[in-house]
Amino acid sequence: MRSLALAGIAGMLLLGGCAPYQYTKADLDGLVVCHPDHMDQVERNARRNFMQVIWLRCPTATLRVS
Repeated sequence: MRSLALAGIAGMLLLGGCAPYQYTKADLDGLVVCHPDHMDQVERNARRNFMQVIWLRCPTATLRVS
């Protein structure tokens, strides 16, 4: 019985470590990320023109949180 309780506590601790991080405005404001809309537009245009796109560096966008 005691080992079952210890196993339950250990399981809860392991699952608690997998909880998603809650980002704040300060964490996200000014963060530079890849610009997925621009990348999608370039890749769709390349497919229409039977061309290949190889990204060396992705186009970037700066996140602004209001």
